[in-house]
Amino acid sequence: MVHSLPGGIDMAWETAIAAFAAVVGAGFVSGREIWVFFAMHGAAGGILACGAAVLLGLGAWRTAQTAASVPRVAPLWRTTIALFSFITLAAVLAALASLGHARLGLSPVLGGALAAVLAAVIQQHGTATLRRWQGLMLALVVLAVCLTVAFGLLRLPTVQAASPVAPIPAAIAVVGYAAYNIALASDGVRRSAVGHGRSGQWGALIGGLAAGLLLTLETVVLARSGIIVAGADLPLREMALRLHGTLAIGVELAIALASVSAAASFLQASADLFGGSWPTAGLAWLGSTFGVQAIVDRAYPAMAVVALFWLMALVWPSALADRSGPNRQGR
Repeated sequence: MVHSLPGGIDMAWETAIAAFAAVVGAGFVSGREIWVFFAMHGAAGGILACGAAVLLGLGAWRTAQTAASVPRVAPLWRTTIALFSFITLAAVLAALASLGHARLGLSPVLGGALAAVLAAVIQQHGTATLRRWQGLMLALVVLAVCLTVAFGLLRLPTVQAASPVAPIPAAIAVVGYAAYNIALASDGVRRSAVGHGRSGQWGALIGGLAAGLLLTLETVVLARSGIIVAGADLPLREMALRLHGTLAIGVELAIALASVSAAASFLQASADLFGGSWPTAGLAWLGSTFGVQAIVDRAYPAMAVVALFWLMALVWPSALADRSGPNRQGR
């Protein structure tokens, strides 16, 4: 019994990191998707974010719970998740391009192209190294977000510009945001949870709830600073710039690291759509030229609506099962 505890903790930790890292990625650290789904609604956004936080935890837990019974998802779901990954890859490349333009003066087209090349190289040759440094990267992301939230609440004036909250859009924001993040996290959570039983399930729940807590904190501070950040590609960076130059550099570094890691991961998940890593990276770069705001503000809500079907299918794992080949599942 004494010897089993560290192993159980290690299993839970691995699954928690998988669930947490899938949510707290580039769009999260940039703040743009947080603005679109929650913060633009002002004080009500914090309540919506709390609802999404609970669903993130429960969805991650359910994904881990079905890890053994659904080793592979059905072709339709695999294609949908790959498409989600491709759209998110384009948004991530656009965020890196925006950051490169703001900090280094690079043209957004050139910055996006360089980011696409870097993502392809890392995806093909550097994923093992990236995984080894994932814990440090996540620690930096959490630190940058928490410091910006704390100083933002203390030092920035409240300039809230809330948009009205209608019941249906609010429900889509809460449930849809959780749904597409769970869909994107599903592969990593299942791989880390399979064979780990309750330890994996508890880890997924904790990881999802932790990401939800950070989501809620970021929503609150962005909502209070609505007029300042509403039109920014990278709202969290915009806030950090108004607080302190050193903090802004930390946030930029967190955005860059999270974006590079996410780009390699999403490229791997979507590479089969277009015949390999390099064609997929090239097409994602073309998509990134639309800009962060256009992609996140328009494509992400559409992803959220589609992902509602994924969330419902989690209740009935047989709906996700691949019924072909050795993984054929019965009802």
